[in-house]
Amino acid sequence: MLTSLAFVHLMFPIYNLDAQKENDMSKSLQVSSTYIIMHMGLIFFLYPLDVIECANEAHWIPVLAGYLFHILMIYIYLKGLSYFKGESIVNILMKKNRWLAWLALLPMLIYLMWIIVLCIRSLAEVISIAFLSNTPLWILMLLMLAISGYMTIHGKIGGLLRLSVLFIVLFIGPMFFVLVSSFQNVDWHYLFPIWPATNALTFLSHPSFYKSLFAYTGGFLMLGFLPPKAAFTPKSIFWSSLLLLPIYLVSVYIPVLKLGEETARRLQFPYIFAVDTVEINWLMFERINVFLLLSIVAFCMLFVAVTIWQVICIFQQSIKNISSNILIPTIIFITFITCLTIPDWKEVDSFFQWNTGLRLYVAITTPSLLLCLGLLHARKMRLRLKSS
Repeated sequence: MLTSLAFVHLMFPIYNLDAQKENDMSKSLQVSSTYIIMHMGLIFFLYPLDVIECANEAHWIPVLAGYLFHILMIYIYLKGLSYFKGESIVNILMKKNRWLAWLALLPMLIYLMWIIVLCIRSLAEVISIAFLSNTPLWILMLLMLAISGYMTIHGKIGGLLRLSVLFIVLFIGPMFFVLVSSFQNVDWHYLFPIWPATNALTFLSHPSFYKSLFAYTGGFLMLGFLPPKAAFTPKSIFWSSLLLLPIYLVSVYIPVLKLGEETARRLQFPYIFAVDTVEINWLMFERINVFLLLSIVAFCMLFVAVTIWQVICIFQQSIKNISSNILIPTIIFITFITCLTIPDWKEVDSFFQWNTGLRLYVAITTPSLLLCLGLLHARKMRLRLKSS
């Protein structure tokens, strides 16, 4: 209900006398909606299995550890951006040092292209398993890439931000219905022990924990690419991240509470399977995971569209102003060919694992570098003011 009111308020701002304040609130709402959707599109696939694999009990500890890492990363990133008054991360780096800029941007560019490939390939696998088992994977991948590219080339970032608000209105109700319904037939005994009997930090030595960070680090870079007209308040991002915490917990604990930790560990997509076991006699749909999967498909395509836009920003702001009409088809073609080279799900999972080092490098180095540059910039400005 509150989301619907916010959407109406955004579309029809005629009752607000302070136009500037209304515009700022609208932009913050759009950016927060995009931030939420980009992360929700990543949570329900591999994340539950990765967390279940890295801990035999008390799964809330690795979930909370990943979430705190995410919050720290966002804080450092936004703090660094705040010193440059709305400039994009590409412009900030290019103004400081071109070689330093490419040293930071090249791993970021590879990472963004990599997550587009992994997202499209894994989403096509899920759709094939759940709905379209007779449809070739290459058709599903090409269709999703084409739709995401169309969204980017015609909507650009302004259209994508507004589309995220529409997606929140359309899908948040069905998603909430699925999340609540998934508690059917849970066994609360599987919740115990709350605290592990052995070392509570053993999950830090398990590779699956670092692979699970994909659900936290997939969308945060977007905040550093937004233009000044899409200004937002850091407070709105932190509140949005707080809303995501229960979803992270539910995605892990529902398979554990319904199936048990040992059974959930053996499943490819534990949360989706757990939702598929829900039976509601009064519902006209036979399977409620239809709502979940349709929402995830929409969220993932928006995630891919925003990620493609970030890749375009890196090329256009660092090399030359190449037309999006050339860049987007090129990105789609490279992504599609790369997806075709991945034969099965085992290879997809391996690529997620291999991507861990690059993911951690980008997630830690980029915010830290930006904060250091921001502190140096602030110090330089203070010295300039004193000398004048």
